[in-house]
Order: sequence, then C-alpha cells, then structure tokens
Amino acid sequence: MNIQLLIFSIFIPIVTSSTLPSPELNIKYGGLALNALGRLLNFFESDANDLNLDGVYGLRIAQGQLNSLDEILTASSHENQRFTDQNHYIQNLSIQIERIANRSLIALADTASSYLERFRLVASKPFQADYDLRKIKKKFFEKGSRTAKFDEDESDGCFAELLGSTDRPNATKCFISQPCWSMMTTSMTKDYRLTHQLLWFLVAKSIGCIDNRAVSDVSNKNLKYLEDQYCSNIYLDAQLNIEENRNQDLFLEQLLLCSIIGYEDFLRFDWFDAILSWQEPQYGCFSSASETAEPNLKIKRHLLIEQEMHHGCLSHKSGLAAGLLATYARAFLQ
Repeated sequence: MNIQLLIFSIFIPIVTSSTLPSPELNIKYGGLALNALGRLLNFFESDANDLNLDGVYGLRIAQGQLNSLDEILTASSHENQRFTDQNHYIQNLSIQIERIANRSLIALADTASSYLERFRLVASKPFQADYDLRKIKKKFFEKGSRTAKFDEDESDGCFAELLGSTDRPNATKCFISQPCWSMMTTSMTKDYRLTHQLLWFLVAKSIGCIDNRAVSDVSNKNLKYLEDQYCSNIYLDAQLNIEENRNQDLFLEQLLLCSIIGYEDFLRFDWFDAILSWQEPQYGCFSSASETAEPNLKIKRHLLIEQEMHHGCLSHKSGLAAGLLATYARAFLQ
C-alpha cells in the first residue's frame, strides 16, 4: 500500500490554518513510524515462539506508548487535538502486541520458566511511564572517565530484588539492598550500565515502589534529578554511538528509555531516518546486517539476553525498535 495513502487514511488533521507545515510533517513521520511498527509486528507474529523475554518487554513498552496515544486521540476533552484515528489502527496494533506477547509467554513458560517467573511482573502487561516533556541539561554532563563495567547477572538480581521475585524466603516487592542501591545510583557510568540504572528506577516507579502522592514530593523530585543526570549523559553516549556506528542495540536502548519519559532531545528526525534504514526491507525486523563489519568496534550484549529469530533477526534489538517506533509515533501525533 502506498505510504501516503496509508498515512492520510488513518489520520485526519483538524484544519487551523492555510499552510499547516508542522501538522503535515507530523502526519508524514507519524505514519512512517506506524507503518514501520506494523511491519515489525507482523514479523513478530510470524515467529512469536522465538521471541525472548527482553523482546517481549520491548513490545510491552510499545504497547504502553500506543495505549497512551490512543487515549489522547480519543479523548473528547483534548482541546488541541490535531489528529483522529478513525480506523482504530493504533488500538489494533496494541491488540496485536497483546496477542504476540501472550503467545511468546506461553512458549517461554516451557523453555525459560525460571527467568520468566523472575520478570513476569513487567512482561505480563503494557508498560506505561510518566511522560513529562523536558530537555536534557548540560550542567549534568559528567566529565572524565566513565565506566561501562557491567555484570548483567548482578543487574538482573537487583531487578528481581525490586520485583520481589528472588529466591530469598518471604521476598517482597520493593525490597532494596545496599549493594543494589549503590549499583543503581553510582555516578560516572555509561553504556548498558547507565541505561540499566535508569531502567531500574523506571521499573521501580511503574510497580509502585516510588510513591506518586503529594506527600512524597521529595522522593519524586529526587527521581527527576536522577533522570536528568542519567539522560543527559545517555544523550552524550548516544551521539558518540551513532557517529561511530558502535552498537545499534545500545543506541536503540538509549533513545527508548529516555524518550518514553519525555526527553524530546532523543527524538531527532536524523536519528529516526537512520533507524528506519536499519529495518530489514523484506522481513520488517532488525538484525545485525546493518552494523559495521569490524566486531572489535561493537560491544555485544550478553548471549543469554539476545536471541536470534528467523532470517537472522534479533529479538532484543527488534523489541527495542518496536518500543522506539511507537514512541516516535506518539511524539509526532499526540
């Protein structure tokens, strides 16, 4: 189907001026993001049994972004609404994700049951983060040598501790040990270590370990401070990453985690075009084919976390891309 026809059949602009350059641009890029996401979801549906838990989590982030966008576009009280989804395309993409995720979780229950039980709480439903439109702050840029040293097993243990899914007797949600608190709050970090620090706090907020009530205003201000610190430095890393084509999986993770909480600096048109160029033209997924041929220039993820699917497609990388494409669509069309 012609992409322009697809875009304009889904979204109808509410005319407020004669030129409308910004809404037209938003329609174009929002349509491109949804079209790319739709192709990616069709691939996932064709190979749902090979989707690992990290890939499912990326889809749950995408689902949360789609649900938020759908709520915005269907709210009758949204005074500045510029677009409508008359064909319920966004809602149908969310339903498709639910179908894919449920199939994948059934398969994971047979092949990776212990890992699934550890992270079921965040993989079993849409992931929605508080969205607060903001920009990175240069005053948080950390100068000097930052460490990427990262033990994924230790990190997973801290997430399990937070989720109350450790093997510890009477494990409870929101328990935080001193070693895990130190790991997740230490400064001068980068790459996956830094993104996982941010993700840990986003998960903590999503499952109720950080109180949203006004009486907990101090804790929320402290969280905003940490988000500013983390995302400002993640932005520096992402710039260098894309310039040197170091690690596309990490780049997608860097953009996704900061953009879903409102840092608009990460949703750049040039970065969006680059991400679209990485998508497999035939299958709609994301593989390693678009990455540099020199393996020494790339920092690979832990082999237990990434998983190859049909046609050389990568589960974690494609899941991240799904979340990011949905986030771009929300940013362009909300």
